[in-house]
Amino acid sequence: MLRLRKRPLLVGLAVFAALAAHGGFAQDLPTVDGLRAKIAAALGPPLPASYERVSYTRSGVAGSETTVRSGDDFRETDGFGPLQRAHGRYGQQAWHQNTNGQTVLEQPDPGAAVEETYTTTVRRVSEPFEAYVIARRNTAGSGTDEYVDPSTSHIVRRDEIEPTQTTVVRYDDFRTVSGSTRAWHWTRRDGHPENDADYRIDALVTRPIAPAEIEIPAPRRALVEFPAGKSTVELPVKERRGKFIVRVEVGGRGLDFELDSGAGGISLDDSVARELGLASVNRFSNANNAGRVSESTVVVPEMAVGDLHMHDVAVSTLPSLPEQFDDVKVVGLLGFDFIAELVLRLDYEHGRVTATTAAPQVDPTQRGFVALDVRLGSQVPLTTVAINGALGERFIIDTGGAGGLMIFDYFARRYPGALVDRGGGNGNVRLTGVGGKIDTRPYQLKAVKLGNVTFEDFVALRVMERTSYESPFDGLIGADELRFFTVWLDYADSQILLVPNNLGQRSIK
Repeated sequence: MLRLRKRPLLVGLAVFAALAAHGGFAQDLPTVDGLRAKIAAALGPPLPASYERVSYTRSGVAGSETTVRSGDDFRETDGFGPLQRAHGRYGQQAWHQNTNGQTVLEQPDPGAAVEETYTTTVRRVSEPFEAYVIARRNTAGSGTDEYVDPSTSHIVRRDEIEPTQTTVVRYDDFRTVSGSTRAWHWTRRDGHPENDADYRIDALVTRPIAPAEIEIPAPRRALVEFPAGKSTVELPVKERRGKFIVRVEVGGRGLDFELDSGAGGISLDDSVARELGLASVNRFSNANNAGRVSESTVVVPEMAVGDLHMHDVAVSTLPSLPEQFDDVKVVGLLGFDFIAELVLRLDYEHGRVTATTAAPQVDPTQRGFVALDVRLGSQVPLTTVAINGALGERFIIDTGGAGGLMIFDYFARRYPGALVDRGGGNGNVRLTGVGGKIDTRPYQLKAVKLGNVTFEDFVALRVMERTSYESPFDGLIGADELRFFTVWLDYADSQILLVPNNLGQRSIK
């Protein structure tokens, strides 16, 4: 009898202990703020000034990073095969320098739009190991999980959850230097072996940092060279369905590239790169606008666009591009790295593109003239658009974009009430993008405001799948809307100017 009475008591104690250990009682869980405070205490104060060197392998290629820090300012330089890039912050100005040596200043959003909503919770888990998990999610389920070791209060794993993949970062080998603790080894895995990366700190020392080590660097070079004595060049282009197709000489071959302000760099068809004998620096899997594709980076010795020349150009490769025409085979994209070096005048009415080094020559008093402030930190021009009064500050001005106005999930989930069809949105539309098909639904919108111009009863396309255009952009303004204007792309002054052409004068209210 005594034994029979003791067994339930022991079982009950065991259940109680298990529940306590695994977070079965809510009162045992720390608050988010309380757990964050423990994490900060375990890390200790940041080093006031330091030099750090990290070696890594990424996509099977060896690389190294060096970071110098002084207070809140830092500069991180990344050497990856023959490529070099950097980023940092100096005097509260964030910046980056891309693989073609162009220095780009990060520009924050104006901040008037509705922000993404996130919910943060804490739970305790026993699998894959004992940990507290700080989960931060938006309304679409994307976000992060941070796994915190209960005994050390170190973050030992971070899951970055996106619509098309989850990237798992694991941290270990924690060491303390001058009272500051951090992981000296970490790995990144996203389910695609070609993207696997492994990082290890080789050196971390405290020392004074000279201003020259941490200031914003000047561009390493002028990527696009004008001919001697000329500051204006007519580009060799064909206009097809609102797209400007540019003839580019690469390795003695004449190739057709699309002038694409929505592209963050210069791209080349993967098969053409192989035909030209261009060696791939790396190969990786990337979620593009319509699906996952295999990409790589190559260095093109020389490219000529009419009288303009570029040398040793870092170019990304893509599978066959979707935009094709009966008489033109498009095998590349001329995006940010080319456009940023110039002031471009896009004349949709006459099918001409002019490159210059001079400031735009426009009449700002002309009826319907629009001056757009654009932010270029993402290497695509972002501007503000109001749809039925709902403000989106991350619309891409995209000369290579399909249709006139496309609306992405990032806008739709923040402003569901703004997307009201007035009856002109009939049937779904399937488009082709890099990586596959894009399902869209037409919406006839009461008012779309771009700068000081309002388009009434404008038919836009809403992208229906979260996996298409998954980055936090509101949408894009494509060629079908831009063709109402002569467009000046002036990245140096962070502006795009729209001057109504004859079609625009007849159509804009």
